[in-house]
Amino acid sequence: MKRKLCLIFSCIFILAAIFSATVFANDISLCNNNTMSNFTSFYITDTGEARVTYEYDGYPGITTGAVITIVIEKRNFLFFWDEVVTEYLAFPDESYIGTYGYQLSSKGTYRCTVTYRIGGTGGPDDVLTFEDTDTY
Repeated sequence: MKRKLCLIFSCIFILAAIFSATVFANDISLCNNNTMSNFTSFYITDTGEARVTYEYDGYPGITTGAVITIVIEKRNFLFFWDEVVTEYLAFPDESYIGTYGYQLSSKGTYRCTVTYRIGGTGGPDDVLTFEDTDTY
């Protein structure tokens, strides 16, 4: 009886240790070297214009600029995507807010991928990625 009770308490102790380690691991967030925050949104208007809003905020005296890559693709067949447009935007500022618009030629499901490469003296460039889909 003592052996069974000891085995049960040991299993409970091990499970509690694993659960607490999992909870603490989920609370860890990544730190960026040169970026304080960023925001991105993608949507398609009723008239078929794809609009991408992008924003990043860097650290004063640390962030030296960013290159933002916007890729819009149209779903072709099930899992296949055809590239519609790729736009490269460069900003030599520590923060920037902007909007990019592109008139779509046909209806369908579109995917937008926005990649930020933000440089500065805080360490290696931060590479932040956003992806979203919308239907027109």
